[in-house]
Amino acid sequence: MITGSLVPNITMFNQDGTLDLGLTEWHMRWMFDHGVDGLFLTGSYGAGPLMTNEERVEIFKLAKKVTKDYAGKTLIAHVGCIDTVNTVRLAIAAQDAGMDALGAVPPFYYKHDDSVIIQYYKEIIEAVDVPVFAYNNPGTSRYTFSVSVVEKLQSMGLKGLKDSPLQVGFLSSVAYKMQLEKKDFQVILGTSTGWFPFYHMGVRAAIAGMNNWAPEIMTLLVSATESEDWDTAHKAYVVMMDLSKKMHFTDSTIVSHMALKARGYEAGFPRKPMLLPESDDKTYEQILNWIKDAFATLDIEFSLGQ
Repeated sequence: MITGSLVPNITMFNQDGTLDLGLTEWHMRWMFDHGVDGLFLTGSYGAGPLMTNEERVEIFKLAKKVTKDYAGKTLIAHVGCIDTVNTVRLAIAAQDAGMDALGAVPPFYYKHDDSVIIQYYKEIIEAVDVPVFAYNNPGTSRYTFSVSVVEKLQSMGLKGLKDSPLQVGFLSSVAYKMQLEKKDFQVILGTSTGWFPFYHMGVRAAIAGMNNWAPEIMTLLVSATESEDWDTAHKAYVVMMDLSKKMHFTDSTIVSHMALKARGYEAGFPRKPMLLPESDDKTYEQILNWIKDAFATLDIEFSLGQ
C-alpha cells in the first residue's frame, strides 16, 4: 500500500522552455529532505500535458536516480496522454525507468463514454506489470468516474484511484465497497483537503500540492495523524486548510513556483504559455507572510533559501 504525504511535484524549466534537470533534481531532494514520502511525476502540476513523452521519461529517470539516495520513497509516474497509443508507450517506458506505480488521467479534450474509458485503461493495465491507478480529475479530462466503472476497472486489474474532486458520496462508496469486499484496491487523495474524514475511511495517502513549497506542514500533519497526536494533527489540518484557501488565487502550478520564490529559493520557470508575475509583484511578499504566519502558528522552524 502507498502511504503518507506525496507531492504532485512541479517540473522546472529554463526561460527558453527547455527542461532544467538540475533545478528539478534539487527540488526533489529538498522535498524528500523535508519529509515528503513520494513523487507523482508529470501530472497537472508537473506540466505533463505540455511535455513530450521523451521529456517525461527524462523526469522519470531523474526521479529514479534521486531515490537511490533515499530509502522508502514512492515514485508514481503520470502517463496519461490525449490518446491511447502514446499513453501505453509512456506507461511501458515508465515501467522500464523503474517506477513503482503508474497513474493516468482519462484521455482529455474530447468527450468519451464509459466504454472508451474502460478500453483505454484495459490497454494500459495489459501493457505493464506495475500497479496502475486511474486519476479522477474531471476538470481537466471532461470525464467523471462512477462507482460501476471503477468496479469494472478493478476487476480488470486496476489497483487504485487517485481522486482530486473529493465528492464524498462517490469516494466513500468506492473506499468502503472495496474494503468490505476485500479487493486489492487503494484510494489515494489527489489533494491535502479532506485528509481527516478520508483517513477515518481507511485512506492512507494524499498527493498534496502544498508539498511543493511547504512540505514541513504536510509532514507535521501526517506524522501527527499517524501517531494519533490529535491535538497537533487537528491544528495542523486547520492551518493547512486556511493556507491552501489563500493560495488558490491562480493556477496551482504558478502558485508553487511563486511560493518557492517567495521563500527565497530558485524556482525556475513553468513551461509557456504559463507565466510568472514579475519579481517586484507584491503578491510574493503576501505569500511569504502567509507562509510565515502558518509556520509560526504551528511552531515550525521557518527557513529562507539562500
